[in-house]
Order: sequence, then structure tokens, then C-alpha cells
Amino acid sequence: MECLKCHTPLPDNSRFCFACGADQTGGGTATATSGELEGLQARLQRIVEGKYQLKRMLGKGGMGAVFLAQDLTLDREVAIKVLPPDISQDPKVIQRFQQEAKTAAKLDHTNIIPIYRVESEGGLNYFVMKYIVGTSLEDVLEQKQPLSTGYIQRVLWEAACALGHAHQRGIVHRDVKPANILFDHDGRVMLTDFGISKALQSASGFTGTGMIIGTPHYMAPEQAKGQPVDGRADQYSMGVVGYRMITGQLPFSGDSVHTILYKHIFEEAPRASGARPDLPPHLSEAIARALSKEPDQRFPTMEDFATAVWPEQPVSAPKGGKAAVTSRPRPRPVTAESPTEAVSAAPTTPIPKAARPSAGKPEPKKSKAGLSVGVAAVVMLGVGGYLVLGRGKAATDQQQQAAPPRTSPQPAPPVVITDTVRDTVRVPVQAPQPTRPQRQTPVQRPPAQQQTPAPPVEEWGYITIDATPVSGTVYVDGVEAGFTPLASYRVKPGLRTIRIQSEGYKTITDRLQVDAGNTVRKRYPLIPEG
Repeated sequence: MECLKCHTPLPDNSRFCFACGADQTGGGTATATSGELEGLQARLQRIVEGKYQLKRMLGKGGMGAVFLAQDLTLDREVAIKVLPPDISQDPKVIQRFQQEAKTAAKLDHTNIIPIYRVESEGGLNYFVMKYIVGTSLEDVLEQKQPLSTGYIQRVLWEAACALGHAHQRGIVHRDVKPANILFDHDGRVMLTDFGISKALQSASGFTGTGMIIGTPHYMAPEQAKGQPVDGRADQYSMGVVGYRMITGQLPFSGDSVHTILYKHIFEEAPRASGARPDLPPHLSEAIARALSKEPDQRFPTMEDFATAVWPEQPVSAPKGGKAAVTSRPRPRPVTAESPTEAVSAAPTTPIPKAARPSAGKPEPKKSKAGLSVGVAAVVMLGVGGYLVLGRGKAATDQQQQAAPPRTSPQPAPPVVITDTVRDTVRVPVQAPQPTRPQRQTPVQRPPAQQQTPAPPVEEWGYITIDATPVSGTVYVDGVEAGFTPLASYRVKPGLRTIRIQSEGYKTITDRLQVDAGNTVRKRYPLIPEG
């Protein structure tokens, strides 16, 4: 048989092409597969009758089939993706599918194909999505034409921004590959099948059986081992996509799914620069770091990966929002939700409130006796004040004759306003013009703002051990580390003693030199005793 996409000769019953990674489900039985798809299309048409009119099939794969349809209500073309019809129909399973699918449908990004509807009816689970008139990255790569560095950077950058938007909202794609990276009529990258892998896993009840959902050629090591994944698994898949765009080949290939997954877990990916010497160093380093076996050794976020791929267009990842391009910073607009300090540009001086009589209480009546006493007191105070002011005025005149001429008043110290939206703003309360230029005192930076060398960070090395034909217990420097296959076991750099024991087999002892930041991989054949 041969690949349905690139026509590479394949061994019989191959599920995936080792050259391009395309799903070969149904390959070699074209007639039966065609009949099954026709039956699926007729079944779907009966379910959506009156709402959509199916036109033709756009594609098929391990995740289901996609049909072009006409939305009869809104008079527009849409794409309907139907998941495999043999998945479980348990009500609880369908509820999990609906939850995962509707979460993915909430994504709103310029590089993500929007999902209009999610339905489970008539025994089928399907998505209604925007129809993109264009091509896919898989179609571009099938042409076997070298791609320019600028084209590669733009595609990876836009796809990474879309993935970062999803990761900020807790959604992991889990099946990033060229077939899911589309281009619209303007050449803009559009990612599809967000959350469908997780929804399929939920709908199939595969979670408890250890079944792996995804495409082996682009699968992260932790996903291949059936471990929980986060956004860094998508980053690894983007690293594989980038490697293929640069070199025209996949980093790992094999004639079986097991072989491919084994290589993703245990073998180091070759450097993309080895196949393309003209590649910019920063792009080669970004792909190599994204292809790290351990998630902690990759970029923390997809925005960091996008920045590394295209340094001229750095991207930041704000909390709970869309990624923002930071190459051209703009002032933050004031909105109704902004703090009050951000609205006013200058401080205001509070006006003291005048004393007023309490409401509801009548003013007391003034007595004649009190009025007479008050008049007498005022007269006495006036006479005493005249005598005091007369003497004080004479003393004041003498002091003014001896005092030097008065200078203009000094400006009042500035008032400092701080808020959480912008930097510290200093606004003077008064700004009188001084009689002569005054020398400004340089601002002294606090010690916290001075650049100090960061404390040294302890680095680690990693050991990956496997044994055949049976599993064995691994001891590192005499301490039990686990059983084979032992993946990326963290050790301090230096010369480490490895011992592998298995009942009925001879003990193997070896010494490995482990360097900081590197992974040493060894595979030992166990020899039976006697």
C-alpha cells in the first residue's frame, strides 16, 4: 500500500505514514471506506434536516470526517465535523463530551477557527464550525518545496499565539499537526480541532483504559506515556511542526506506532540546523528547546516560544487575557473599570466642611442678660487688644528695619500618587516661578532598583535508562531510582554509578558522566544467569 497523502510506499496495514505522518485509517480498503462514509453522510443529513444541507465531504481521519454544508437559517457555508460513530452513548459520557466541546467553543482569537454549535443527537456527536476556503500546512509541505525563514517564522508565531490564547483559558489542543493548521484566503494561519481530542477522549471513555488520543509523529513524550499534559505538550508538537517545515522531514519515523512513540520518549531529536546550515541560530535554538523531553526544559509559555521564534515581534502573556504584542507599547486606555487614580491627572485638595447646626434641633433663644454680658466682654477685649497691638506694632517695625529683603517663596514639595495601573506620577501642588534657576537634586534610586547579580542556580543533569528483554530495578549511586524504562531521572552533575538488577538476570554496573543541563540515555541488554 502507499500513503494516501504523499504516496510513499508503506508496509501493509500501516496506520500512519512514516514520511508525512498522515493517518492511513481505511487505506487499502477504499471501496468499503467510501461506502461507510456515504452511510455516515446520509445519517448526518437526516439528523440536521431543516437546519443544514450537506454538500460534500472535505476530509477524513482518525478523529472523524468533515463535511461542507449550507446553513439554511443564516445562508452561509459551514463545516461540520462528525466524530467516529462507534463511541459510547452513555449519558454521562455524552455530558463530558458536551462540556469539553463547549469549553473549546468559547475560544475567540483571530487565528482560531470558531465553533458555532456542539451537538449530540441521533447517536452522533458533531461540531459546526466556520468554513475556511483555503489550504492546510500539510498541503504546503506535500509540495516538497523549501520554505523561506520568514514564512516559517510567521506560521509558527501565529500558531503559537493562538495556542497561547487557549492555554490562558485552560484549553490544551493535544493534536497539533500540519493538517490542523489551515490558511484562509489572505494566508492567515487558522488552527482547528481545538479541544476535539479531549472531547473525543471523554466521549469514548478512553481515559480509564490508557488509550492515547493524538497523532504519534507529533506527540509529546509525556502524552505518549499516558501522563497528564498541559500547554507544553502543544509546544512540543509545534517543535515537530517547525522541524518539518525547516528540514522537510519528521524528526522521528518508524514502521509502527510503538517505534515512533519510543523514539519520542527516549531519543534526542536531531538539530534542524544540521539539515539547513543557513537557519538563523535563534530559530534553531527555539525548535531544539521546544523538543526537550522534559516539559520543565521547554519554554514556560507559548508566548515565550513565539518570541524566541520571532524576536522582532515579542509577545507577552497577561493573566486571564489575550496575548499582547509588546514590540510597540501603547498607553493603557482608561475605562469604567479603571481605578479612580487613573482618571484624574492631578491631585485635589480636600475642602473642609463648614459647621452647620444639627438638622431637626431648634436654635436656643438668646436671653437679654447673656447679651449684656457679651457686650461688656467685647469692650474689655477691645481695650486690651489695642494696648497689646500698639506695643507689638512698634516692635514689629523695628524688626522689619533690621531684617533683609524677603525672597520669593519656595515651591511646595511634590505629592506622589501611586496606583496599580501605571507607574508613579509626581504632580506638584504649586509651580511658582523662582527668581533664579535652582539646581535640581539628582534622584537617588533605592538599592532595590540597582541591578545586582542573580544568585547562582543549582543545575541538574538527567539519566534515561532502559533494559531489554525485561524490566529491571535501577540504582543510582546505591539509591533505588525506579524501574526501567526510567525516563529523565534528575541527578547532580558528575560521575554517577548505575546498577540494574532483575531476578534471573546478571547484575549490570556502569559509570556515566552526567553534565549539567544534559540527558544521558543508555539501553542495556540483560543477560540470563547460568
